[in-house]
Amino acid sequence: MNAFETNQFFIAAMAYAKRGWAVLPLTPQTKQPLGKLVPHGLKGATTDQEMIARWWQCEPMSNIGIRTGAASGLVVLDIDPRNGGSENLRELEQQNGELPHTVMSLTGGGGIHILFQHPSGFTKNKTLAPGVEVKADGAYVVAPPSIHPNGEAYQWEVSSHPDDLDLAALPEWLLQLMSREGTLKSQPSDPAASSIPEGQRHNTLVSLAGTMRWKGISQKAIVEALLIENRSRCIPPLPYQEVTRIAQSMAQYEPASRINGATEAVEWPRPLSKEAYHGLLGEIVATIEPHTEADEAAILLQILVAYGNVLNRRPHFRVEADIHALNLYVVLVGQTAKGRKGTSWGRVRQLFKMADPDWSSQRIHGGLSSGEGLIWHVRDPIYKEEPIRDKREVVGYQPIRVDPGVEDKRLLILESELALVLRILQRDGNTLSAVIRQAWDHGDLRVLTKNNPVAATGAHISIIGHITQDELRRYLDDTETANGFANRFLWICVRRSKCLPEGGHLREEDLEPLVYRLKAAIQFGRLTGQISLDEEARELWHKLYPKLSTGHPGLLGNVTSRADPLVIRLSCLYALLDQSTHIRVEHLKAGAEVWRYGLDSCRYIFRSTLGDQVADRILATLRQHPEGMTRTAINGLFGNNKAGRDIERGLDLLISAGLARQEEEITGGRPATRWYANSTTETI
Repeated sequence: MNAFETNQFFIAAMAYAKRGWAVLPLTPQTKQPLGKLVPHGLKGATTDQEMIARWWQCEPMSNIGIRTGAASGLVVLDIDPRNGGSENLRELEQQNGELPHTVMSLTGGGGIHILFQHPSGFTKNKTLAPGVEVKADGAYVVAPPSIHPNGEAYQWEVSSHPDDLDLAALPEWLLQLMSREGTLKSQPSDPAASSIPEGQRHNTLVSLAGTMRWKGISQKAIVEALLIENRSRCIPPLPYQEVTRIAQSMAQYEPASRINGATEAVEWPRPLSKEAYHGLLGEIVATIEPHTEADEAAILLQILVAYGNVLNRRPHFRVEADIHALNLYVVLVGQTAKGRKGTSWGRVRQLFKMADPDWSSQRIHGGLSSGEGLIWHVRDPIYKEEPIRDKREVVGYQPIRVDPGVEDKRLLILESELALVLRILQRDGNTLSAVIRQAWDHGDLRVLTKNNPVAATGAHISIIGHITQDELRRYLDDTETANGFANRFLWICVRRSKCLPEGGHLREEDLEPLVYRLKAAIQFGRLTGQISLDEEARELWHKLYPKLSTGHPGLLGNVTSRADPLVIRLSCLYALLDQSTHIRVEHLKAGAEVWRYGLDSCRYIFRSTLGDQVADRILATLRQHPEGMTRTAINGLFGNNKAGRDIERGLDLLISAGLARQEEEITGGRPATRWYANSTTETI
């Protein structure tokens, strides 16, 4: 299987084509046909699998359009709540009858697509009412998992997925409305029935906002929808400020893409700011980036890893008794195998091959299988006790060197299949995890085995790993997230930045001025010992440290709990690239910004879950209900079949992690207890 064949957009497009739905590529994160691939727009839509493969091989991040009408056997009812679509559809159903249960998707902009079988003959497109449109012959719709211009993902509604449900026939009344001339101006049969009286306005808008946020709709879109509802239905309308406060309050809750415990629709990390591109490092990235399809973040992080390794262990930062060398562990996490993770390393290796050819050719290895195997690359001399004999009698022993060991203790491990490594870690008796942790902490490595006494002193090991998001979530188990393995890594989201059919054209002469400066920075770093903060940077560090050292709840906290030493290591590298023995403010800001991107990446990858099935399901449902839930309602999540102690344990876990809270609600009788989801939105 080719790498692009694991791309979520390509997989979905092929699945639609197999259903007979004609698809076309759309410009990434837009609704517009991708002109360079489909110059004739909608006419280029096809079910031809070879053509689809070529499209997504060239532009793997393309959104997916599905042609409606006879070409795909589809009629789609497009509902836009921001323009009154939900209310107008409800009025139409009151007048004519409810729509049948059929396939339905949620748009990234807060709308709904309702799919029906295409009737025989030509069916024209039609605006039935404001916010209610029929897409038929000569039109198309954007399909999951496309990304809306606002950054939100399209998704199939959990109970109406095309894999689980057949398309319903187009209702006769809807077909008749489509054939009428003009735009319908539907009116409710009872105007008072659609109005929201004074005592219900706030709670009704809160409920609407909570539902929209749960589906991943942005705060801006929620505000727009609430203002429309407020103007059209609330009697009298609420003040503008109160409506916006409701939207702001609901926006603090993290959205979810599926009901009852599925993955949250957390946004892709905000791009690295200019602080991260400080000095020589920024110039190098700017020179390389136009010539590769790789993510800028991948280029930057791998340069930092390589630079930190080529220096050896001499430059360091001391925190009390702990000495931090500048070796880093970075894992590039792509949404799919088409994230151009490997491509980014090719350019970085070219750079360091020019700067230090010996290190580049001798101290970069691939493959992580065991702790003993890792130590072997940086092993100390091996001695064997040889018996000393007087005639035939053994009178003593003398050490005989049987292996000279490895003099150069620098080692950069490039692991392109980190998923295999994570599976190895799950085997009983494997020593790899312990050795990797030792290498990050101090560099003195050993494995307590009788048969293999190999050891290493002063090893300087750095790691670059590649993995897809799905593989990481599947294979990183609870042990490695709890024992300190995962939090020694920077987990970095990366994706393909552009399409270069003929590749880049970076010449060595373009790199030579930068290589000259990099060589000087390498030489400077190798001669540097202890690095310290200057006075201004120290003041900033005292402001950053409380937040960095506090941590986060749940699984996110387990994988990001070494924030403060990682920021220091990163800042040291920026300082040395500037040929400074002191961390200045600009170096600390750069290190903190790289960490911020890593933290946002972890939020995207791991979400704010606890890894406990009961607790995570409760949390997901609480986020769906910002008005809170009673214990009875929570018990009902599990069909009243889950033991009370298990639910109690789940609630206690959520509260102790700061992800939920309980409040006493004063009623006319005895106080009632309700549980609420807390906001987990934070910045450094």
